[in-house]
Formats: sequence, structure tokens, C-alpha cells
Amino acid sequence: HCFSPQYARLVEIVGTHDLGVGITLGAHQSIGFKGILLFGTKAQKEKYLPKLASGESIAAFCLTEPSSGSDAASIRSSAVPSPCGKYYTLNGSKIWISNGGLADVFTVFAKTPVTDTATGAVKEKITAFVVERSFGGVTHGPPEKKMGIKASNTAEVYFDSVQVPAENVLGEVGSGFKVAMHILNNGRFGMAAALAGTMRGIIAKAVDHAANRTQFGEKIHNFGLIQEKLARMAMLQYVTEVRLSFSPAHPL
Repeated sequence: HCFSPQYARLVEIVGTHDLGVGITLGAHQSIGFKGILLFGTKAQKEKYLPKLASGESIAAFCLTEPSSGSDAASIRSSAVPSPCGKYYTLNGSKIWISNGGLADVFTVFAKTPVTDTATGAVKEKITAFVVERSFGGVTHGPPEKKMGIKASNTAEVYFDSVQVPAENVLGEVGSGFKVAMHILNNGRFGMAAALAGTMRGIIAKAVDHAANRTQFGEKIHNFGLIQEKLARMAMLQYVTEVRLSFSPAHPL
């Protein structure tokens, strides 16, 4: 196990040098296959984790859709169980997926029909699935043209009548929203760690620039306004780093 302060330090080092690489790692580990670690069955863990841990397989987290952003409960992707109960047919699309064009394994959320045992009423609830690109019907769009962080692959992912084995349900049928929230809480921690490293790298560049830039016959690091800016940057970075260091040591 890599515990949270240890993982924070690892991702922080990566983020210091390139945030795009940090996001690629975070999208893979912090959220991409985190659901398998948290909710996977013994069989799912044995099947997927060795290759995901070694980097032989890359993972992605697929929740956001064109019609649902922060309102994750309003997703439209659907997974319909087969009459025999052996698989689900998954249809839908996901947007802004980090590692979307690279991943072999996807944690995907879709609406499924769930029967209320008390009333017999059928309601649509979100269920999480582990989906392999090799199942067929999984494609992706071109990389998004972003303003920055271009080393991180971000793309739309499409699921067209993908047959997902019933044993690839992650957690319980209908409990996908809970699965998603648990995964995202881990992802927020990892992203903060990467950004703490990016902040450190930016401060180093700013200090170097201030020490070498001359205006009005003086190096600008001698000016109070510049000193105040650098001090505030250092303070905010330090607070972020310390907060990560004192987070509970849960396995990641």
C-alpha cells in the first residue's frame, strides 16, 4: 500500500516538473482504478490490479457527460441487463475524460433499472462498471485542444452497445453514485498534491526571474511589492503542502 502522505509526496514531485504528467498519473491511479481498490471484488482485483499497478494497463474515470457536469446524478448513459442476466448493454458518451484516448480500462457510470424489493417499482439508478476497451464498441474522439496541461490526454469517450459482463459491476447495482463520490474524494486529494508541486516549481522560477530581472537600476527582488508577492506565494504553497502531510494515513 502507498499511504496518503506518501502518495502526496510522490505526486507532488511529479507535479513540480510537469503538471500534465501529474494529471496523467492521478487520472490513472487516484480515480481511474481507485474504484477497484475501494469496491472491487477479490476476482476483479486479481484480474485488473497487477497490470494497472505495473502500468501495463492505463485506467480512466468516466462520469461527466455533455448534459451533466456537477450534477452527476443526471447522467444519461444507460446499461440494460440482458434477459439471461449475464451482461449489460452499455450505451452513452463521456466528455473531458483524462486518459480517455490512452486507457485500456474504464470506470464507467450509467443508469440501470433497479427493482425496489418492497414495492416492486422499477427505478433508474446509477451503477458503476469496470469496462475494458477490448470488449468492443469503445471508441474515443480526438484530444481536446486545451490552453495548457497538453501532456495530459483529454478526450471524449463513446460506448456503443458495449456488452459488459455482469461480474464487472463495481460495488452493488444502483450504488454507483456512492462509488463515484468515494473515488472523487480520493482524486481531489491527489490533484491537490500535484498542484502543491506545481506551485513549488512556479515559485522557484519566479524567484529566479526576480533575482535576474533589472528595472530602474536594481534587481526587482529588492522591491517590496515583489517581495510581498513571493512571500505570499510561498505561504500558500507551504499551507497546501502541510495540509497534505497531515491528512489521515489511509491506503491509496
